[in-house]
Amino acid sequence: MSLIIKKYEHAPTHWFLNDSFYFFTGAVYQKKRYLSTSEARAIFLKYLFQFISKYHWELIEWVVLENHYHFLAKVIEAADIPRFINTLHKTSAFHIKKLLDLDVAPFWYQYWDSCIRNETHYFETATYILYNPVKHGYVENLNDYAHSSFHIRKKEEEEKLRKAFLQYKPGTITYYNDIDDF
Repeated sequence: MSLIIKKYEHAPTHWFLNDSFYFFTGAVYQKKRYLSTSEARAIFLKYLFQFISKYHWELIEWVVLENHYHFLAKVIEAADIPRFINTLHKTSAFHIKKLLDLDVAPFWYQYWDSCIRNETHYFETATYILYNPVKHGYVENLNDYAHSSFHIRKKEEEEKLRKAFLQYKPGTITYYNDIDDF
């Protein structure tokens, strides 16, 4: 793994670590609910999947809500992160604005990323991403939310997912007490 340190004039120093897991989150400008339609969320996901493939990253978990998204990915070349997000935001905004006949600028506010530190951080982040639709009140049961990787993960490895939810749950989430509901 190689480490690149990038210093910005008006932002904190950023560390780019190759071949590492990163948590990403982005928000629509002023938290407008421009991703409220299934079609708008599908457009965002189309380009997320497309650019993940183009950059040879591995997408682990993801969720798209009405005004923000989260995803966890293994990043090959960390220096590509700003270009990846810029391209994702520019392309998805263009197509979503076209779909919704919106004339707004900016569409995306900004994004945040965090390099995953260890196994506990990895699993806490993954469960946080999957749980987000419940946290924000979109659904009471994760089975009822289509725009996340929950269904894929559950189908592929339900028992492993259940154990991760129980072991790495964020402390403020009571949903896990009813884990049999998922």
